[in-house]
Amino acid sequence: MKIAVMADIHSNHIALEKCVRQAQRLGADEFLFLGDYVGDLAYPQKTLKYLEKLRSEVPCTFIRGNKEDYWIDYRQADHDEWEWKPGTSNTGMLRYGFDRITDSQIDEFEKMPISMVIEREGMPPFTICHGSPFSATESMREGNDYIEELTEKLENELTICAHFHIQMQYVRNGKRVINPGSVGLSFRCGGKAQFMMLHGNDERWEPEFISLPYEVEEVIREMDEEKLWKHAPAWYQVTRSIILGGDVSQGKILKKAFELCEKAEGFAQWGKIPEKYWDMALDSYSIQRAEPVMD
Repeated sequence: MKIAVMADIHSNHIALEKCVRQAQRLGADEFLFLGDYVGDLAYPQKTLKYLEKLRSEVPCTFIRGNKEDYWIDYRQADHDEWEWKPGTSNTGMLRYGFDRITDSQIDEFEKMPISMVIEREGMPPFTICHGSPFSATESMREGNDYIEELTEKLENELTICAHFHIQMQYVRNGKRVINPGSVGLSFRCGGKAQFMMLHGNDERWEPEFISLPYEVEEVIREMDEEKLWKHAPAWYQVTRSIILGGDVSQGKILKKAFELCEKAEGFAQWGKIPEKYWDMALDSYSIQRAEPVMD
């Protein structure tokens, strides 16, 4: 039994197609997708339509990530109180993504669970989730101070999670946790696309981690073609850096911008950080600026 496990695509349809083709060459019987299908990169419909086509051809299971929750929550929000602003590093990429997905696709996201127990004949059950089985935003990264308590609550011996974009496995409290890495925005692998083949042998599941080079320049060309630097200036720069192999996440830049704003002005509000602090955050992590493609 061979199961392809993929997570954190983030609209990188080019990396996704490369990973799916490799999984099929390796004999995948089915696909498990662990959320965060779109966001951060260009042309989200290309990813969603590719996944729809794949689902019509082979067995696929989908669960919801925190990005899917963003789209669901924003559709229900009072936009007088909460507005994603185009052209800002705070929420510009969220607005870009939201404006390019349909209500029916958000309806499909709402149907997805945040976790699921996978049972296959003759094999032990295992849990899949995006963040943790309890929250799509809770990271199961081994170094987190709450991981001891969290692993004690896990239902099955094996849990496969996503969310923090690093390919790894560890054991705590007799429970095994595996992250297959990120298809679209991976860390600690030099900008490759990552996924996992899960092999069922002798009543035990064993991971095979896959890392693939892919056409990163084509991804960047699409980012520029869609002028993502206009939609979210600093977000574009850090995302481009990740695509090229950088390991500074958008979350680190966001946290730093917040801290810089709070220190300089005495307060900071998520979603309303002035652009100058985003620029300072990029500088603090030595993120190289790309010259935008002008109109």
